[in-house]
Amino acid sequence: MNEMPGHFIRENSGTTELGESARTVYLGVSEGLTYIAPFVEDRFLTKQSGERTVPVDDSPGLAELWSSVDADLAVLVAPVEVVDALVGPRDIRAVSRIHQIVDTSRGNEYVMSQLSRREAKRRRQAEQEGFGYDVSHQDDHFFEFYRTMHVPTMHNRYGEKARSVEEAKAFRTLFHEGALFRVHRSGEWVAGSVSQIDRERRTLNARLIGVKSGDDKYRTAGAQNFVYHAILDWAAGEDSIDTVDFQGCEPFLTKGTFQYKKRFGTTAVIPDNIFGGLRMLIRPKALTPSVRHFLANNPVLAEDSSGGLVAKYFFDQDNAVRSDIPHSSPGITGDVAIDLDKL
Repeated sequence: MNEMPGHFIRENSGTTELGESARTVYLGVSEGLTYIAPFVEDRFLTKQSGERTVPVDDSPGLAELWSSVDADLAVLVAPVEVVDALVGPRDIRAVSRIHQIVDTSRGNEYVMSQLSRREAKRRRQAEQEGFGYDVSHQDDHFFEFYRTMHVPTMHNRYGEKARSVEEAKAFRTLFHEGALFRVHRSGEWVAGSVSQIDRERRTLNARLIGVKSGDDKYRTAGAQNFVYHAILDWAAGEDSIDTVDFQGCEPFLTKGTFQYKKRFGTTAVIPDNIFGGLRMLIRPKALTPSVRHFLANNPVLAEDSSGGLVAKYFFDQDNAVRSDIPHSSPGITGDVAIDLDKL
């Protein structure tokens, strides 16, 4: 088995929601450091201390490194063939990330028909309240959006955990290869998004988003929500675009972005990028009350026997199946409930 270089190990410890001391370890590719590791830590550890991330020497091989991991909850993110070779009897196998896409090739009427009733109503209300949009290719508009909308929005929402594309790279690889959507309300520019266009694949990739000054009052008023409608409306009218890709999220049903984007008629897919070739393993050292609580409250998306997406729920005598966390979405073929006492 030939592992690629560039693996990292990230360790953290703290207290769980149930008051138990616990430790997490992430092992794998760098992409998992940005998305998977922080999510697991935040959901498993209510108080964190001692986070440490270091590159690891690949010479022993991931098999040896993985087998030596000692944590209450360990996570591995690696190429499919590596994960398949290392999966143990109690390990939980899942995808590493999903994307949510919309078919815009059939025009605006079809796109509107796929919206949830809530989103269709919100779009009509927004238009009645004076929301509209235009599409800009002006450089000065990009810099105004990036500096006064995108950066403040990311900072206000995520603080030190904010992640984005650096300004010069975003200008070169996103804006110059796509467009800036500017959302206005009664003549005031209040929100926007930079979207990259992959003309060969006839796909619009929605990337950067933001509201004026990062102020929550604009988001609460519906400005950020209308960005999604603007993108869909424009793409549905473009003969050169068949798909809008609203990008991805971690493969947990508790991700707010997953539940939110479902409203726009999205289909969940395994992305056609580096994440499409990666899979995730979750390995509990022991099924402690805190581990059981985490698994029951964070259903994951995995593959079924045909390669489609399926939702995995977990339960035991003290933790019921979290059927209140919905998975229903085009692209997800069904669900399975796994008894932790039989794991």
